[in-house]
Amino acid sequence: MRLHLIRHAKTNQFSPTGKDFDRQLMKRGWNQCTELNEYLKKINLKDATVLCSSAARTMETLEGIKANFQEKNIRYLEDLYLCSLQTYLKHIWSEKDQNDLVFIGHNFGISDTANYFLDTTDEMKTSEYVCITFPFDVWEEAFSATGNLADRFRSNIL
Repeated sequence: MRLHLIRHAKTNQFSPTGKDFDRQLMKRGWNQCTELNEYLKKINLKDATVLCSSAARTMETLEGIKANFQEKNIRYLEDLYLCSLQTYLKHIWSEKDQNDLVFIGHNFGISDTANYFLDTTDEMKTSEYVCITFPFDVWEEAFSATGNLADRFRSNIL
């Protein structure tokens, strides 16, 4: 089983509405998505379940890498917006199939999720991708420090 974590790409500091939820990607963020999309092409994610925060910046990040996923496997979730580790764990542990899981989210929850499974203290940067593997057959068995870092990528476009 593989858990794929993606932090949204680089965003504008402000949104047209003034709400953080509506912040959109900068040109640099779209360029990061292009580079991440190319990287993800080498990974088979077609059958993965994709859970994406419904904030503008995460949905735009997904739009930039969407060619790697099947539309029918994508879910947009409001509770992933600026959520904590506990929200990620709730979604992970409630998955009943053995498909790979892909989360597209925000700090600090997405970094906390990687750190929880890898027993590390790293902060994921914008447009960073982390893949964690587990030696289990069901998501309910994935707990603290039970994952192994299988892959990591960050765009050169900072």
